Amino acid sequence: MFKYTVYRLGLFLVALLVLLLVNLQPLWAVVIAGLFSMVTSLFLLRGPREEAARNIEERVAASRARRAEKVASERTDEDDEDAEIDQR
Repeated sequence: MFKYTVYRLGLFLVALLVLLLVNLQPLWAVVIAGLFSMVTSLFLLRGPREEAARNIEERVAASRARRAEKVASERTDEDDEDAEIDQR
């Protein structure tokens, strides 16, 4: 995730610097650089973006597993008996 963020920020800063060097007004330079970096990152940064998405997905899955494990370990015999009665 960090790598993708750094690449995207770098892409924005390079575009901003180029636009400022051609004497574009600063506000317009920021807007255009933002749009340019957004569109360009969809194509140029596909690999790092997918890697970041996989990392996030793995962390969420691990968190859900830990939570399910915690909930399961907190079940009591009464909960098991109630579940058994509910199944009948």
